[in-house]
Formats: sequence, structure tokens, C-alpha cells
Amino acid sequence: MPPATFSWTISPARADAHRRSARKVAALDTALILVLFLVILGLIVGAAFLRGWVRRSASSAGERAGARYTAARMEEILADLGATLLVHASPTATAELLRVVVAERGRSFSLLPDGALGVRFVEPDDTVARLVPRSGGTLLRVETFREYLGFPQTAPLWRELRALAAAEAAIRGIEVGDGPVSVFERGPELDDRNARWFRV
Repeated sequence: MPPATFSWTISPARADAHRRSARKVAALDTALILVLFLVILGLIVGAAFLRGWVRRSASSAGERAGARYTAARMEEILADLGATLLVHASPTATAELLRVVVAERGRSFSLLPDGALGVRFVEPDDTVARLVPRSGGTLLRVETFREYLGFPQTAPLWRELRALAAAEAAIRGIEVGDGPVSVFERGPELDDRNARWFRV
């Protein structure tokens, strides 16, 4: 028996349908490639704009945080420099105990020619304090101070001076207490970012 042979013949209608199907697939492939290309192009362009937006947003957030820190730090410094010490003694006795404190810490503190007390950061009169007679004693308070690097720098030294004066007063049996808090106003700038503050 002879081997069976098969012949495949495709009808013209079927061949036409096959060609149309192949064109549709090719058209879909082209459309898919075009969509993918546009998506990738959009991501590249969007990333360029997004990078600038993120940079500006981060910079703005940093500036706001810096301004908040600066304001909080300045408030703390002004509170320190505004603190006063009420010594329950005469101005003469208070001046004498301050002379002892200044003699022990001559580099940081000095008696100025006009009788005021100077607190040094760079210059002897960066912060100037005075003794003011009050009922019940003498008040030691800051009258004026100068900024360096955009901030007053003598607040820790002023705190130390008050503590040393209180300790010397205790040795002499003189009572001390907190006086009224001084308020300051910033004066005109001395250079590009520093000014001198004055008690109001």
C-alpha cells in the first residue's frame, strides 16, 4: 500500500485572513513600542524636573529649619544676657566683691575705665555690665553687648560671672537673688551681620 500523502492547501479567504491578522499584530507591536518609548521619554523628562523640584523643596525646608533654630537660639541667649543678679549689699560692697572675681578671672572679665564691668569675647567691652543701686541692694545687669558671627557670644561668660559673684557673696555672708529680667533692642549693624544690642 502506498504511503499516504497529505497536501495542505489554504483557501484564498483563509490566506487573506492570516495576512490581516499578521498586520494587526505588527500594528499592535508598533503601537506598544511607541507607548513604551513615550513612557520612558516622559520618565526621563519628568526626572529632570523632579530633581530640580526636590532640590528647591529640600533647600527651602533647610532654610526654614535654620531660621527656627536661629530664632530659638537667639531667644535663649537674650534670656541669659537679660538675667540680673540682685546683691543685698551696698554698691560699694558689691563693687568690692566683683573686684575679687575680676582679679581671679582677669582674661574674661575686666573693670572698664568708666567703672563698668567688661566681659570679653574678643574685646574687653564686648559685653558691658553695671551696678545699679536698688532698694534692698545693688543690681548687677548687662547694659549692652556685641554680636560676633551673627550671635552674641558672651552669654556663657555672663552666666559664669553671675555664679562667681553669687559664690563670693556667699563667702562674705551676703544674700543674693534674681533681679528683674532686662530686655534688649538690636542697634544698627557694625558690619555685614553683627550689631550691638542695648538694654531698653
